[in-house]
Amino acid sequence: MKDVKKFSLINGILFIVIGVFIFFKPDAVIKFISYFIGGLLLAVGIYKVVNYYIQDKRLGVVNTNELAFGISAIVLGLLFIFLAGTIELMLRIVIGVWLIFAGIARISNTFYTTTRDSKFFALLIVGFLLVAAGIYVILVSNLVISTIGLIMAIYGLIDLISYFVYKDSFLNTKPKKKEIEVKEAEVEEKDE
Repeated sequence: MKDVKKFSLINGILFIVIGVFIFFKPDAVIKFISYFIGGLLLAVGIYKVVNYYIQDKRLGVVNTNELAFGISAIVLGLLFIFLAGTIELMLRIVIGVWLIFAGIARISNTFYTTTRDSKFFALLIVGFLLVAAGIYVILVSNLVISTIGLIMAIYGLIDLISYFVYKDSFLNTKPKKKEIEVKEAEVEEKDE
């Protein structure tokens, strides 16, 4: 059980550190992820292309699918490496458009209700807030990545707090052995 306890402590600290880093340095995180994915795709693409030519020369087997996959992976890898900032922009646009669409759908569905009570106005306000949030996400750089970092840091903090609050319960999780009282048996002898 000590392993579970250590894991909870290390997990909490790790999530706080990574979350705070992501929150304050979202540009560096986006670049690292883009370069990592780009490098991975580039390596896979080069391997596939080289493997295609080796199979063609040695075995005389021509697999154009492998060559096409290799070239595609190389192109995608180069795009990830050279367009790291654009990937963050595309992510912002996708999430922002999704929020705007969800807000417009909520507003549209709200008008189909027959009653105009407090629920109607609450749903209408939520719809307009979703549209505003979508526009804000599109316009503000690194908001999505910073939010992910904040959520990770909060999760780590909750995990750390729960570790200190419940650490005693981690220590005594093994069931205690019951002591069995053994009485000496008295044996009666029968006369025959």
